[in-house]
Amino acid sequence: QIEEAEKRDHRKIGKDLDLFSIQGDAGGGLVFWHPKGAKVRSVIENYWKKEHEDANYELLYTPHIALNTLWETSGHTDFYEESMYKPIEDESQLYRLKPMNCPFHVLIYKNAIRSYRELPIRWAELGTVYRHEMTGALHGLMRVRGFTQDDSHIFCSEDQIEDEIKQILGLAIKMLNAFNFEEFEIHLATRPKKYVGSEGIWHKATDALVSALESKSLDYKTDVGGGAFYGPKIDIKIKDAIGRLWQCSTVQLDFNLPDRFDMNYIGNDGKKYRPIMIHRALLGSIERFFGILVEHYAGKFPLWLAPTQICVMSINQKQDDYAQSVKEEMKKNGFRTEIDLRNEKIGSKIRDHTLKKVPYLIIVGDREISSKEITVRTQKGEDLGNMQLRDFLKSIKKEMVI
Repeated sequence: QIEEAEKRDHRKIGKDLDLFSIQGDAGGGLVFWHPKGAKVRSVIENYWKKEHEDANYELLYTPHIALNTLWETSGHTDFYEESMYKPIEDESQLYRLKPMNCPFHVLIYKNAIRSYRELPIRWAELGTVYRHEMTGALHGLMRVRGFTQDDSHIFCSEDQIEDEIKQILGLAIKMLNAFNFEEFEIHLATRPKKYVGSEGIWHKATDALVSALESKSLDYKTDVGGGAFYGPKIDIKIKDAIGRLWQCSTVQLDFNLPDRFDMNYIGNDGKKYRPIMIHRALLGSIERFFGILVEHYAGKFPLWLAPTQICVMSINQKQDDYAQSVKEEMKKNGFRTEIDLRNEKIGSKIRDHTLKKVPYLIIVGDREISSKEITVRTQKGEDLGNMQLRDFLKSIKKEMVI
């Protein structure tokens, strides 16, 4: 496994495929997405947005900094300051780079009087956060200082907790399955020794998590006392292609921030009630998840994720116009397509794009022009032979998740 992990190291593959870099001139732990890596990230984020909109989430965008007083109210300066960057002074006021998105979503909630009729409120954001990590702890995309969380917060009443957790678990598993993760290890973390909120609400919340897991027929391990001080949680660890476990999805109930920010909604009796806040991330950090994907697939992304899905290549210059027309037809059908018209032997072209891990190679020569067909090879070296372009398009569209 160690030998296989070394072959799959996302840092090496990322460099070989020109996906990303971390530039020393800019500082450690800050990721530069190159065009090919940015294409994959864009596909991931578009899929994420589509699934969340289909699941009745609304998307948010929030600032990258806020007054230090906000982080004092949220408790981050008490419990999390060692991982935060030092304050920035401007016009006699102190600001901090955000380490988390939660307080920003709370402020949007508090921007209006909320009614029980609005609940549950589901908000999601691909929010970039900044955390101070020691230089020795940094590791490629897996441990960085600036990263984007697929963050969501749900505000609901106590009796809505179980249904919301069920929906979150269903969405998490659906999305992880789309990336070819089929095996999971699930942990339920319960009340620690130091906690906020009443024992009654902790019991109710924990029972709701258990009921949601059991309703989905999900096996889980109990991490007694492993919950956060502000609520119990469910963590999902995915198993990759070589059997390693990675922590990605997390669902956390929070009784703390609603109290600290004095959050309320008006019930059907006209009285004020405190909402329950659910923090959840399904992919976790986009940077880290991308690194996991690179290692899971060893850089051989499935068609829907590949930065370049198809490369069209001619045998010699006589077929360049036909190759160009094939490329345009592929692009018209939504495929990320490149063309190779170099004056090189076809074997050399095939080798180059195979090493770049392009899923499909289309080769055109005189025979293909006369028959108005294409010859197709896969990244694995399979020769699919001659076929009509429309038949090829029909077959590969089945491989597209989005």
